[in-house]
Amino acid sequence: MITVTTWNMKGGTGKTTTTFNLAANYAKAGKRVLCIDLDIQANLTAFFEKDMHKRKVDIQRVLEKSVPADKAICHSRHHVDFIPGCNKKINITDVFQLSKALDVVKDQYDICCIDCHPDNSLLSENALAMADMVLIPILLDGFSRDNLNLVVEEIINLGDLTGREIPYQIVVNRLRNLKSQRIIFKDLIEHHDYPLLATSISDFAGVQSALILQKPLYKHRCTSQTAIDFTDLADEVLERLEVL
Repeated sequence: MITVTTWNMKGGTGKTTTTFNLAANYAKAGKRVLCIDLDIQANLTAFFEKDMHKRKVDIQRVLEKSVPADKAICHSRHHVDFIPGCNKKINITDVFQLSKALDVVKDQYDICCIDCHPDNSLLSENALAMADMVLIPILLDGFSRDNLNLVVEEIINLGDLTGREIPYQIVVNRLRNLKSQRIIFKDLIEHHDYPLLATSISDFAGVQSALILQKPLYKHRCTSQTAIDFTDLADEVLERLEVL
């Protein structure tokens, strides 16, 4: 099972939307996909609200070992399986707690997509520690660019702690043809050596209506540039993972 963790220490960069659309595109391509919601706001779980069927088992009970992971999995109409998130504090004592908990289901899936809270808590570090790739969505504004050093430093330090290099890639989200964005993008390319994916996600008002309808972009506006971008992103992530 390949694990793609979507994370940034800055909120509002599109982590949850990216995670959901990646997972949906992989499922559309015939992959067996599992989503994990580690964000304490449980925004990813909201995409699957219609598939919950009043089940109350969530990631807290899995991580605290009261319920095995295979008993917490829900099936969705998007052909993506998921373990719901939790708004309560989760007792985490080990950076490998999530990886150990998912051992029981890792042979059942091709890809695991994890959405994280925008922090460097031990809970988020669990998702980073098991990632085959950490995907870092950013906006082309000064705050996101300046925050990248902290994000990358956290990944490198955690890699040192766990004894392995944790691969990461940066994806530009909500791209518009603005002069201010072009200036920041040029700065990222010319003055930094961040691993930047070739695919960017275009800004599109239809993303918000898709969120409300709890649909991936390919089902809501399949011909939109943003829907095409998410498909391209899913393909590029897998291509990069094959190289690693």
